[in-house]
Amino acid sequence: NDLSLLSDADRAAAQALRDAIYPEVRYTVKHKNDSLTGQINLAYTVAQDVLAYANYSRGSKSGGLSLGTLPAGVSPVVKPETIDAWEVGVKSQFWDRRVTLNTAAYWIEVENYQAAITENIGNTNAFRRYISNIPGVRSRGFEVDLTVAPSQYVRFTASAAYNDAVYKDYTNAQIAPNRRNEGATQDLSGVQLANAPKFIYSLSTDLAYPLSDDDEAYARVDFSHRSSNDTSGTNSQYTRIDGYGILNGRIGLRVDDQKFDVSVWARNLLNKKYFTALSVANLGLISGNIGDPRTIGLTVRTRF
Repeated sequence: NDLSLLSDADRAAAQALRDAIYPEVRYTVKHKNDSLTGQINLAYTVAQDVLAYANYSRGSKSGGLSLGTLPAGVSPVVKPETIDAWEVGVKSQFWDRRVTLNTAAYWIEVENYQAAITENIGNTNAFRRYISNIPGVRSRGFEVDLTVAPSQYVRFTASAAYNDAVYKDYTNAQIAPNRRNEGATQDLSGVQLANAPKFIYSLSTDLAYPLSDDDEAYARVDFSHRSSNDTSGTNSQYTRIDGYGILNGRIGLRVDDQKFDVSVWARNLLNKKYFTALSVANLGLISGNIGDPRTIGLTVRTRF
């Protein structure tokens, strides 16, 4: 920051370059926003233990000011984000309520989605980042949850979710550092949001075996899987993680009317190797967060 050692000409040139990249910025601006939020719910009992429903809700995320170095023509005012969500579904039970089946479909529209924008500064290698609005994001999908309990000692559960969440119009998205030669920004319109896998499902089984009136042995096994997705918000080939599934298990003993519980458990029983996130640094270094390896433990609980 000290320019005193430079010649007058070099100091003037350095100051001019500094002012071009990081000019002094002054604002005279006010921001105020009001929002109307609420929810409408409709429900209809189709038959005994079968309920159909529909609802609409509107939410809001307050706006604010982006007080950084902004490009020409960009307002420091960040508009409030508005979320409109529609959902329809059915909740049902049958086989003497041993089976529970719930299904839902949804559609969510986000207007003035608040996002971090990154762009090149003029003809330099410098970049600026600021908060601004993109026109919108759309998310649509469905969810299914199933529970089957043929007896009080056996229970099976399964769930699945499909989520198609995309940017509707995002023409100035941040570009990955490894693609800076292509420009400062990219068009991600129609691209899946970061950290939003399209498909997730899980399965589990719970078993219990009574040893006496107050004691029982129990076991649980569960498996969950998620599809591949980008983890950086840049849609880079180097920040997309593969889909992965994790198997967990537990076996234990409850005694004295559950006052004492001891169990042996394992997470990631098959020792699956996977990443939970990947990122690319400015110099092209790829780094990632590795998922937990197989972990085995013992848990003891007691109640007084």
